[in-house]
Order: sequence, then structure tokens, then C-alpha cells
Amino acid sequence: MAVTYTRPVPFDSHPVVEQKYIVPTPSIEEMYLRVKKLIRLRTPGGIIFAHPRFGKTYGVRYVMNVLREDHPKAVMLSFGCQMKKHHSEDAFFSVLLAAAGHPGALTGTIARKRAKLTDKIMELVDRSGHNWLVMFADEAQRLDIIEYEWLRDVHDELERRGVRMITLLIGQPDLLNQKSAFRIGRQTQIVSRFMIDEMQFRGLRTADDLATCLAGYDDACFPAKSDWCYTRFFLPAAYSTGFRMVNQAAVLWEAFLEAHQSARFEHAPEIPMQYFSRTVEIALLENAEHDDYNFVLTPAMWRCAVADCNFVSAQEELRMVMLDE
Repeated sequence: MAVTYTRPVPFDSHPVVEQKYIVPTPSIEEMYLRVKKLIRLRTPGGIIFAHPRFGKTYGVRYVMNVLREDHPKAVMLSFGCQMKKHHSEDAFFSVLLAAAGHPGALTGTIARKRAKLTDKIMELVDRSGHNWLVMFADEAQRLDIIEYEWLRDVHDELERRGVRMITLLIGQPDLLNQKSAFRIGRQTQIVSRFMIDEMQFRGLRTADDLATCLAGYDDACFPAKSDWCYTRFFLPAAYSTGFRMVNQAAVLWEAFLEAHQSARFEHAPEIPMQYFSRTVEIALLENAEHDDYNFVLTPAMWRCAVADCNFVSAQEELRMVMLDE
């Protein structure tokens, strides 16, 4: 690497190395716009679904961060729905209390926890200056009807106090089956509160989609407010002579297409976000030591990165799931 460039922080502490970063994608942008509309219209709930590894959980984090810029004082809570053998009302309200930041999430009777949750949310909403909050439920396909009823109790109690709770169910396509089952079972009280809107969170389907994501590596900086974007951090010499990740979209898309076609998949190529980002991480980390003023990421380097991220194996698993569906 050219010796004239000294990185501002240790290599191993960078968010890309630690996999603690998010770059915007077309689906994340769509999610953000959809949630903004639900807030504007005060729609009580909706479903955002995708297959595993498509990046929906990271998308929620990104959307919450951007929404906080739009509404700095707004209340936005997020909790993960847990896999369990038995449904526990006590445990369920402990999870919601923890999501609301209540210090006594694990103490008290069920009735007391219910009251503490309502009081805590009302406290947060009163401070926000709004009369609404957004609740994100991740892996929501794990929720059973009784848990929806408990969540409905929270929704209804807040509404009696003049507060609208907008609930976003984030999960796998099983959520659509749940919605159909609730409709057939005439559980309209659940559908009308939590499942009115639907959005499919998609993977990356074109070279333009990849370009949108790759531009994020050219734009995002670490440390914050420095001029060390992610691309520059890993390839500072190449960056100084015009190398940009966004210009790699066509060659990277071709590498994914080759892998897809070699595996003889019949479905249209759709790159889950996890495998896209892992591919980029591999390309940057494996080649940082080769950085120089004339360095370029070659098609062969991208093909190796696509192979190393196990994209084909992931697509095979996805193909089996799609066949089952």
C-alpha cells in the first residue's frame, strides 16, 4: 500500500471489519417511505416480510435512525419476538417493558407489568409532543394469537388515552399465512389493528440496485464527520486516483449472475443483503494490503468474493424454501 496514507483509526476497529454498519438499499428506502406514510395516515399496523438474510432487521435499524432525524422526539420501540414452547404473559410484558426502557422490566405481577408498560409509554409519548408511537416487532411470525391479543390490549388502552400505536410486524413470509388464517378464523380484531398494510422486503435484483448500495461505501464515513469514507479507508491510494465502489456495480452484478447461472437456478437472481454486504467486505478486507495508486478490483477478485460469501449455498436453501411455498 502507498505509504503516504495513514488510516485515522486501527484497521480492526472499522465498522466494516466489525460488521457493524448499514448501507441504504432500494428496499430500505421503500420501507422508510412506507413507514413514513403509515405514520402520516396513522395507520395502526402493517406487515413487512422477506425470506431470511434479506436484511430486513438491519433495515429496521436504519429506518429507525432516519425517522429519528425526521422526528427527533418521537417514540420508536423495537422488540424481538422470541421462540418459546409455552406462552407466558409475564415474559411477554417483560420484553415490552425492556423495549420501552423501564428499569423494572423483570419485577412485579402481570397486572403490575401491564400498568407499568402503559404508564411508561404514556410518559415517553407525553415528552415527545406527539400523540403516536411506532412499535417494531422483529421475527413477528413467532407471535401466536394469544400474544396478538395481549398486544391488542396495549393498543386499545393507549387509544383510550388518546395515543395511536402504529405496529410494524417484521418477519418471514409465514406472516401472510397467519394473516390468511386470522381472516378465515374471523379474527378481524387482530388483522384490522396489526396487518392492514403489506410490503415485501426485496433483495438486490439489478446492477442499479447494487450501485445504490455500493455508493453507500463511498458516502459513509468513519470516524463520523471525517473525510474517511469506507472506500477510502480500505483503498486510500486507489481512492486518491478516482477509484469508487459505485463504479463496480456492473462487474459485481456480472459475478453474481455467473454464480447464479453456474448453479443452474431457474428463479430470477435476487441477492440477499447479507450476501451482498459480505461479498463487499471480503473484497475490501482481502485486498486492502494490495492497495496502490493503480489498484482496481478485477472481475476475478469479485468472483472469488462471491464464492467465499457462500452465495450459491444460500440460494440453494432459498430455492428449497420457495419450492415448499
